[in-house]
Amino acid sequence: MATRHSTEKAVLYLRRSTDRQETSIADQRSELILHANKQGYEIDGEYVDDAISGDKTEDRTAFLSMRDDAASGGFSVILCWDQDRFGRFDLLDAGHWITPFRQAGVRLETVAQGPIDWEDLAGQLIYSVNQMGKHQFLRDLSRNTCRGLRSSAEAGTAGTGGRCPFGLRSRAGKVWTIDEEAKIIRLIFREYLKPGGSLRSVAALLNDRGIETPRGFKVWRMSSVRAILKRKKYTGCFVFLSRANGKYFANQDGEIVPRRKSDKVTQSTPIVHENHFKAIISQKTFDRAQRKLEDGKADTAPKQAHRYLFSGLLRCGDCGGSMGGIRPKKPTYRCRLYQQSGKAACYCNTMKEGPLASVIVKKIQDRYLCDSALDRLREAIRREQTRTAPRPKDLKRIKAAIAKLDTKIDNAEDATLEAPANLRPGLYAKLEELTNDRDRLKAELAALTPHATQSNGKDDAEVDRAIDALRDLGTAFSKARPEDTKELLTSVVSKIELHYDHGETESGRSTSRFTHGTIFVRPAIGESTLLSNTRT
Repeated sequence: MATRHSTEKAVLYLRRSTDRQETSIADQRSELILHANKQGYEIDGEYVDDAISGDKTEDRTAFLSMRDDAASGGFSVILCWDQDRFGRFDLLDAGHWITPFRQAGVRLETVAQGPIDWEDLAGQLIYSVNQMGKHQFLRDLSRNTCRGLRSSAEAGTAGTGGRCPFGLRSRAGKVWTIDEEAKIIRLIFREYLKPGGSLRSVAALLNDRGIETPRGFKVWRMSSVRAILKRKKYTGCFVFLSRANGKYFANQDGEIVPRRKSDKVTQSTPIVHENHFKAIISQKTFDRAQRKLEDGKADTAPKQAHRYLFSGLLRCGDCGGSMGGIRPKKPTYRCRLYQQSGKAACYCNTMKEGPLASVIVKKIQDRYLCDSALDRLREAIRREQTRTAPRPKDLKRIKAAIAKLDTKIDNAEDATLEAPANLRPGLYAKLEELTNDRDRLKAELAALTPHATQSNGKDDAEVDRAIDALRDLGTAFSKARPEDTKELLTSVVSKIELHYDHGETESGRSTSRFTHGTIFVRPAIGESTLLSNTRT
């Protein structure tokens, strides 16, 4: 076990799992200060993670800061109230999180268990056994929580302890409506079900009126509108356990099933109680909205048949977001934020695919794949080869060093044979050292000699092959079918930013006019500016 010195600096690590443990942090701090004074530690600071589970270490910002600070050597001891406050790792995760502290020479000491020895085998075993128990507690708690949630759901009381969707609140099993939020929900259903109403038109209306989203964001998107329309609870229906998303166990279709950290959230058959509380919208209205949502999916499905050449590459110069395809017959791109949220979020920046593809391909060919560009590349490669080629004096120096070592080795061999037996081990060691140095220099000479002795013919051939490959790429751009151009583009381009000027027509209609764009090539060997008078 490591020896402690009274002058050691220590830090306090304080954690509680939930904000319902009102005095936990304060109690831990007072206990640790008493412990530090008793043991003679100098407290150098503290790290606090409040209301964070012990097995969500990647979210414990104070713990991560403490790990990073440990490398500076400012402290050598971490004081915790209990081992489970430091973390509830499983055995495999524990090694990952503890290693940085061990490498920094920092150890853990707790009020409950005393000093934790991570270096001694017995200490490691004791820590591991305790850690298994701490982690098993979480697994048992997860299973018991799933069982309790299911029992409460069957009784119609689960989810009524304060966590309710937008428009609803609950406490002690009672659910009530928030009038202002309920008005927004009714507005969403009403506008969506109007002739010509859509997810986008509803999002645009909400944004124009400055209504915040349920999560407090300023911009409504089609996805946030869809989430409201899909929520059956607004019909007064109790719905619970519709998703299996537990960390260790989850309710899945009537059973408690184990889960792994890597498992994704899956849909489950929910527990439903009809007419459980006052409805915000009628069942008839809800059903109409669901039918329209399903019809909308069917209408948009054929649009996926076109393979947009610039999907994932185009960026709106105003908001920085992506631009997505909107017309499969005459492929066209438009700012996704505008598409999702309307003019309150961004401009109606639009670009046709055909003219854009022609300009981009021409720019790439002119800038990087034309004969003059390839000639410049060839010359740059030759200059680099000349700069890095071995110089004659370097080869001469290495050969001289090898010859000198050969002489020393010959003399050492003779001296070893003639030396007394008790001196030979030391001489053999020195002889081996000289031989290793000579072998290293010979290997270095062998690597440099071909570059110095051969003509430039081979290097020129390699350069020619590289240039020919680029020239072939240029030819491929000019001859490729549209569906094949995407692979060629993504091999050269990382993103394309499109910029616009904005104004209004005499009738007051907003306009966006494309002015220029920037091609970002991969690797970052330069940028190419697009200039066009194309109007959108």
